Amino acid sequence: MVNASKAVMEFADAIYEKILHIQTTAMEFHEKLQSLAMKEGLKGSKVSRALESFSWNITILKGQADLLKHAKAEVEENMKQVHDAALTGNLSKKGGGLRRVRSQTGRGPDDTASA
Repeated sequence: MVNASKAVMEFADAIYEKILHIQTTAMEFHEKLQSLAMKEGLKGSKVSRALESFSWNITILKGQADLLKHAKAEVEENMKQVHDAALTGNLSKKGGGLRRVRSQTGRGPDDTASA
Protein backbone atom coordinates (compact mmCIF):
# COMPACT_ATOMS: atom_id res chain seq x y z
CA MET A 1 0.00 0.00 0.00
CA VAL A 2 2.82 2.39 0.81
CA ASN A 3 4.44 1.83 -2.60
CA ALA A 4 1.14 2.44 -4.37
CA SER A 5 0.66 5.60 -2.32
CA LYS A 6 4.15 6.81 -3.21
CA ALA A 7 3.39 6.20 -6.90
CA VAL A 8 0.18 8.22 -6.66
CA MET A 9 2.01 11.08 -4.95
CA GLU A 10 4.87 10.96 -7.47
CA PHE A 11 2.91 10.70 -10.72
CA ALA A 12 -0.49 12.28 -10.00
CA ASP A 13 0.47 15.87 -10.83
CA ALA A 14 2.00 15.01 -14.20
CA ILE A 15 -0.94 12.79 -15.16
CA TYR A 16 -3.40 15.44 -14.00
CA GLU A 17 -1.70 18.05 -16.18
CA LYS A 18 -1.75 15.69 -19.18
CA ILE A 19 -5.46 15.02 -18.71
CA LEU A 20 -6.20 18.76 -18.52
CA HIS A 21 -4.11 19.38 -21.63
CA ILE A 22 -5.99 16.66 -23.52
CA GLN A 23 -9.29 18.07 -22.29
CA THR A 24 -8.36 21.56 -23.50
CA THR A 25 -7.30 20.20 -26.88
CA ALA A 26 -10.53 18.22 -27.12
CA MET A 27 -12.58 21.33 -26.33
CA GLU A 28 -10.83 23.19 -29.14
CA PHE A 29 -11.48 20.28 -31.49
CA HIS A 30 -15.11 20.13 -30.36
CA GLU A 31 -15.67 23.60 -31.84
CA LYS A 32 -14.73 22.25 -35.28
CA LEU A 33 -16.38 18.86 -34.90
CA GLN A 34 -19.76 19.69 -36.41
CA SER A 35 -18.27 21.05 -39.63
CA LEU A 36 -15.86 18.09 -39.82
CA ALA A 37 -18.70 15.62 -39.33
CA MET A 38 -20.71 17.25 -42.10
CA LYS A 39 -17.69 17.18 -44.42
CA GLU A 40 -17.44 13.45 -43.77
CA GLY A 41 -21.06 12.97 -44.78
CA LEU A 42 -22.77 12.69 -41.40
CA LYS A 43 -26.21 14.30 -41.30
CA GLY A 44 -28.90 15.11 -38.80
CA SER A 45 -29.10 12.80 -35.83
CA LYS A 46 -25.73 11.17 -36.60
CA VAL A 47 -24.02 14.55 -36.20
CA SER A 48 -25.94 15.15 -32.98
CA ARG A 49 -24.95 11.74 -31.59
CA ALA A 50 -21.31 12.31 -32.55
CA LEU A 51 -21.28 15.70 -30.82
CA GLU A 52 -23.05 14.29 -27.77
CA SER A 53 -20.65 11.36 -27.54
CA PHE A 54 -17.62 13.61 -27.90
CA SER A 55 -18.98 15.98 -25.24
CA TRP A 56 -19.59 13.05 -22.92
CA ASN A 57 -15.98 11.89 -23.37
CA ILE A 58 -14.73 15.37 -22.46
CA THR A 59 -16.91 15.27 -19.35
CA ILE A 60 -15.45 11.88 -18.43
CA LEU A 61 -11.91 13.30 -18.77
CA LYS A 62 -12.77 16.13 -16.41
CA GLY A 63 -14.27 13.67 -13.93
CA GLN A 64 -11.19 11.45 -14.05
CA ALA A 65 -8.93 14.46 -13.49
CA ASP A 66 -11.00 15.46 -10.46
CA LEU A 67 -10.91 11.90 -9.08
CA LEU A 68 -7.13 11.80 -9.48
CA LYS A 69 -6.75 15.13 -7.69
CA HIS A 70 -8.91 13.93 -4.80
CA ALA A 71 -7.11 10.57 -4.68
CA LYS A 72 -3.76 12.33 -4.34
CA ALA A 73 -5.09 14.52 -1.53
CA GLU A 74 -6.46 11.44 0.24
CA VAL A 75 -3.19 9.54 -0.15
CA GLU A 76 -1.25 12.50 1.23
CA GLU A 77 -3.58 12.65 4.23
CA ASN A 78 -3.26 8.88 4.79
CA MET A 79 0.54 9.04 4.63
CA LYS A 80 0.51 11.94 7.10
CA GLN A 81 -1.62 9.86 9.46
CA VAL A 82 0.74 6.89 9.12
CA HIS A 83 3.69 9.17 9.86
CA ASP A 84 1.94 10.69 12.87
CA ALA A 85 0.98 7.24 14.16
CA ALA A 86 4.60 6.10 13.84
CA LEU A 87 5.77 9.12 15.83
CA THR A 88 3.09 8.58 18.46
CA GLY A 89 4.01 4.91 18.77
CA ASN A 90 7.71 5.74 19.16
CA LEU A 91 8.58 4.10 15.87
CA SER A 92 11.51 5.38 13.87
CA LYS A 93 13.01 4.33 10.57
CA LYS A 94 16.69 3.62 11.17
CA GLY A 95 19.00 1.29 9.35
CA GLY A 96 17.27 -1.57 7.60
CA GLY A 97 13.76 -1.12 8.84
CA LEU A 98 11.30 0.03 11.44
CA ARG A 99 12.20 -0.50 15.07
CA ARG A 100 11.04 0.71 18.43
CA VAL A 101 13.09 3.52 19.92
CA ARG A 102 13.61 4.29 23.57
CA SER A 103 10.73 5.99 25.27
CA GLN A 104 11.15 9.09 27.39
CA THR A 105 11.58 6.87 30.44
CA GLY A 106 14.90 5.70 29.01
CA ARG A 107 13.82 2.10 28.60
CA GLY A 108 13.66 0.42 25.26
CA PRO A 109 11.64 -2.67 24.36
CA ASP A 110 14.54 -4.95 25.37
CA ASP A 111 15.13 -3.30 28.75
CA THR A 112 13.47 -4.79 31.78
CA ALA A 113 12.21 -2.79 34.67
CA SER A 114 14.56 -3.04 37.60
CA ALA A 115 12.90 -2.57 40.92
